[in-house]
Amino acid sequence: MEKLVKQLRKTNTVAEIKNAFVDLIYSKGFRSMNVTDITRAAGIGRGTFYTHYTDKYDLLEKIEDELLDQLQSDLKNVMPNAMQWLIVDKNAATPAPFILETLNNFYQNRRLIAALLSEKGDPHFIGKVKKIIFADLDSSLTKLDKQVTVADKIPEDYAREFTIDEVMGVIVYWISKAHPEEPAEVAQIITKLQNEAPMQLFSMKKDKERKSKHE
Repeated sequence: MEKLVKQLRKTNTVAEIKNAFVDLIYSKGFRSMNVTDITRAAGIGRGTFYTHYTDKYDLLEKIEDELLDQLQSDLKNVMPNAMQWLIVDKNAATPAPFILETLNNFYQNRRLIAALLSEKGDPHFIGKVKKIIFADLDSSLTKLDKQVTVADKIPEDYAREFTIDEVMGVIVYWISKAHPEEPAEVAQIITKLQNEAPMQLFSMKKDKERKSKHE
């Protein structure tokens, strides 16, 4: 029982620190805040803060790592079909599973993520999110290597960057709104935008080209 009480106390303290951290990003910005600001806003002593984090940078890193780990876990089962949707089913009316999973993940943590993505947050956070998505997309693309070609004279890395930036730009705009729509609604919006946007960077190779690569 005592162990459970301590665990609950720890969980509540960490939650209070995170809430205070988010409030301070909006009011002061990450660069301007300090540990004293955080402890005052959270209503805890400095000693309590230091039992969990070494400084504000450690707090930021651990918060982001937790968010990114969850995103990676959520995407694990849907990413293998990501390139299939982007290339073969790019005109489909159904949202890509990896887009919906990303939206759900962001929506569950919308206030925190919006703070991190804001001008007062961490300018590197969006790059960390994209890195996770790119890693899984690259794995899917590698599996389709013999079937996929990129539009003429466009390097594959640029095609990949453009493809993901289209999606991430909409997601960042959405999650930064004061009252973001439900994930399913935004997923449909992104799907419609994808169908209208220049999504002809990737295409299936012609049968002759695929056969010659096998020979």
